[in-house]
Amino acid sequence: MHIIIGLITAAAGLIWAINSLQQSGFRLSSLNPFYWLRRTRWKKQYQELPLYQLDSSLEVAAVLIVSVAKLEGEISREQKQEILTLFKTEFNLDDNASSDLFASTSYLLQSEHNFLNNIDKIVSPVRQKFSEEQAVSTVELIIRIANLDSAMSADQSRMISTVKQLLNPVINQQQKW
Repeated sequence: MHIIIGLITAAAGLIWAINSLQQSGFRLSSLNPFYWLRRTRWKKQYQELPLYQLDSSLEVAAVLIVSVAKLEGEISREQKQEILTLFKTEFNLDDNASSDLFASTSYLLQSEHNFLNNIDKIVSPVRQKFSEEQAVSTVELIIRIANLDSAMSADQSRMISTVKQLLNPVINQQQKW
């Protein structure tokens, strides 16, 4: 009889402990390793800046072009017009698409405060999507924008050398934008 009373007391204590844990916010489903793995992937994907999750070489090239203009401060009217012209001619975009691309890249760059040290985080995920011709074209366009208003600054030349190093080993397939 004392064994049955002990088992009933243990079961009641276990039910009370589980109920108390659930009321405090603990969920038993969080102990599932598959659920934990899915949750950590989700957190990693959505807690990271969208700037580091670009999946197109065109988007990364546009970010690099706009960022080299922003390194000296705010973008001037002449720089903006030149960037929009480059988007139209080099990327074969119409007026609306090029202005949308400029606006979206400017918005993405607002959240980045230490751009020069994080260029590899932007370029690395899509490095293999760049063809050799696209990589060379991207570097040339960055240099063109850097030399637009005045001589290239030290930060701009550092950024260009970093981009050259990151895009140098890229040989994927021959294609244009």
